[in-house]
Amino acid sequence: MLNLLNIYKNEFSKTKKSLGQHFLINQHYIEKILDAAYVSKDSRVLEIGPGCGALTVKILERGADLTAIEIDAVLVDFLKRYLHFYPNFKIIHSDFTKIDKSLLDGRYNVVGNLPYYVSVPILEKCTELIENINTMTFMFQKEVADRIISTPSKKSYSSLSVFCQYFFDIKKIFNISGGNFWPTTKVESTVLHFIPKKRQFDMDEKDFLNLVKLSFSSKRKMLKNNLHSIIDTGLINEFFKRDNVRAEELSVEDFINFYNFLKNAK
Repeated sequence: MLNLLNIYKNEFSKTKKSLGQHFLINQHYIEKILDAAYVSKDSRVLEIGPGCGALTVKILERGADLTAIEIDAVLVDFLKRYLHFYPNFKIIHSDFTKIDKSLLDGRYNVVGNLPYYVSVPILEKCTELIENINTMTFMFQKEVADRIISTPSKKSYSSLSVFCQYFFDIKKIFNISGGNFWPTTKVESTVLHFIPKKRQFDMDEKDFLNLVKLSFSSKRKMLKNNLHSIIDTGLINEFFKRDNVRAEELSVEDFINFYNFLKNAK
C-alpha cells in the first residue's frame, strides 16, 4: 500500500502552519469518512485540500473518479508525482474559494478536511456551486461544527447555523481527537455530512441572507435594534406578536416565514 504520509515526512519533515495543515493519519477514521461520503467505484468525488493524500489514495483505491483541488503548489507537485498512474485522478492547483465553476462538470460527492481559518469561506463557495453537489462530507474543528449544527437558544447558535441549515440538511457523523492527526493537535474535530435542500428563495436569496446576518449583528440585541435600518420595526411586533424578539430564538423556518411576511408587507 502506498504510504504517502511517510513519503511526505521523508521529503519535507513538516507541514505549513500558515495553511492550517494537519493530516488525518488514522486509517479507521479515513474509511469511516469515505463510507459516510458514499465513495465507491461509481462515485464522482471532489476533494478539497487533499494535503499529502491520505484520504486521496483511499478514494482512488475505491475506484472513484476523483478531482482534487489544492492551494499548495508543493503538495500539487507531490501528488502528481506519486499518483500519476491513477487514470481516475485529476488535480487542480487553485484556491477552492476562487475556483471557476466552468472547471467542474456534473455533480460530485464533496469531501475535505477544512482548516479553521477557511472553513466558512469554503462553505459559502459550496453554496455557489450547489448545483454541482450531491453531498458534502467535511471535517471541521469541533467549535465550527458545533456552530453549524446548533439550534435556537443555544450559545453556539449564530447566523452561520441559519445559513448552513437553510442550504443543507446536516448530520453529525463523529468526533475525532487531535491525536489522530499529524502533526498532533489539542483541538477536537467533527465530521459532518451535508445534503442540499430545496431552496426557498431565488432572485431575493441574497436579501434573505442579509436579513439573517443583520439579525445576528449584535447577538444580545433585539431584532428591532439590529434591523431598524432596513425595515419598519413595527412589523416585528405585527408578525411575532411581541417586539422583544432576538435572533438567537428563531429557527431557520422562523426566518423564512418572517422574510416572506416582510416581502408581502411592502
